[in-house]
Amino acid sequence: MEWIVDLVGPGVAQAMQVDAILYDGRSAFQRIQVAASRLFGRMLVLDDAIQTTERDEYTYHEMLVHLPLVTHPSPRRALIIGGGDGGTLEESLKHPLQKVTMVEIDRDVVEVCRRFLPGISGAAFEDPRTRLLVEDGIAYVRTARERFDVILVDSTDPKGPGVALFSPEFYAACATLLSDDGLLVAQSGSLLYQRDLTEMVRRHLRTVFPIVGTYWAPVPAYPGVLWSFSYGSKRFDPGRVTGDTITQRLTSVQTRFYGPATHAAGLQLPALL
Repeated sequence: MEWIVDLVGPGVAQAMQVDAILYDGRSAFQRIQVAASRLFGRMLVLDDAIQTTERDEYTYHEMLVHLPLVTHPSPRRALIIGGGDGGTLEESLKHPLQKVTMVEIDRDVVEVCRRFLPGISGAAFEDPRTRLLVEDGIAYVRTARERFDVILVDSTDPKGPGVALFSPEFYAACATLLSDDGLLVAQSGSLLYQRDLTEMVRRHLRTVFPIVGTYWAPVPAYPGVLWSFSYGSKRFDPGRVTGDTITQRLTSVQTRFYGPATHAAGLQLPALL
């Protein structure tokens, strides 16, 4: 047995005991590991930070994906930046979208996850609606010409290849790719240990979006458990979506965590922000 230790921030670290390291390699961008844990099953670890686990991935992916896709009344095209494990893609394709474009900078992450964590993505990469681009998400949003109804930023923390995905310039470029009623959601860190990050994301989003807010979900494998997602919207406010609307939109969408109650609860922030 050994320990995976993630230095979360000044004076804070999270340690997780694992039974075995199933894969340990380095791509052009980062160290990639797949570890096995009795508590969480197989887990993806990038540069010593746990990214997803078999046991609790659904709480993170469902809240990142379904809240914005239900908030928009008729999304047709979605863009995912990051998300190499395929969980965000898999959840997105549960909706009747015409196309989902996924831009992931690190092909090795995709290939390792498809080999060692196939249950997270399911058949998402084979879905004919999926368009996978292995390239820099920053460069993509600066040069792309197509438009999207929803953009989902499923990034690592702001280190390594994920740093620029938290900049105001990135959010401004994303806003130009959104339809006139589009919205963006990005993971924005631990509410307990990365409050400065969450507040920075909100501040940057306010420079380009009229409607900005944060919601949260419990992700047990993540530092502090309380994980935040911040949104910027051109028209639709997640706080105005009714429970009846959510129930109706989920008629053909199978979820384990997201629903009317967790939608409403997620928008009620603990007294931290």
